[in-house]
Amino acid sequence: MPYPNEIGLRMVIGGAAREAALLGFHITPIFSYFAYHGPIYRVMVQLCNGKDDGISNYGFVCHCKSCGQSQTFRFDELGQISCGCPDRTDVDSVTVVGPLWTGPLHDASFLTKMLSLANEWGWANTIENGVTLEKLLSMMIEESDPRLPPGYIRLDEISRRAKVNSPPLGTLINSLRKEGFSACRSHIGANAIKTNCPIASCINIAREIRNLR
Repeated sequence: MPYPNEIGLRMVIGGAAREAALLGFHITPIFSYFAYHGPIYRVMVQLCNGKDDGISNYGFVCHCKSCGQSQTFRFDELGQISCGCPDRTDVDSVTVVGPLWTGPLHDASFLTKMLSLANEWGWANTIENGVTLEKLLSMMIEESDPRLPPGYIRLDEISRRAKVNSPPLGTLINSLRKEGFSACRSHIGANAIKTNCPIASCINIAREIRNLR
């Protein structure tokens, strides 16, 4: 998997969701944080009364190393897991992990309140690992978009497949948004984006950006 650290966070949340369901509860992730030093996997969830089938947020993630596309599958779709891309050259090109949490990693409203308090208490400019708390929380708020699927795409992978130099991260994100896709930086992967845009379209957009420059 090209995004193992996000998978690690989703495994932790998925385990919490499974244990909560066994006790008659369900969970909502409040924030999920990964840091390379350690490494650290830290998750905060809200425990809620009553079972929630959670079928849309608990399943499997597959990644095709031939085309670079990732997908999610439910338990009842396990026998249907495949990529179907024309680039697939062998049966081992698809990697499947799970079960794990496939929904949002954070709750945007909670993080917005955290950011407000950080500004109020003078903590917003606190720097950890070269990133201010304000920037980290802002990235997490954008990552909370429920349209975003699990995983992220590194710019070097896009540029390698597009056979062009890497476009600026901000330029690529803005271009994806103009095309109607959700896109943002990943707080987990340096120089990577989270988006619901298929990687084939990301490649085409990267080429267009480079042709315009």
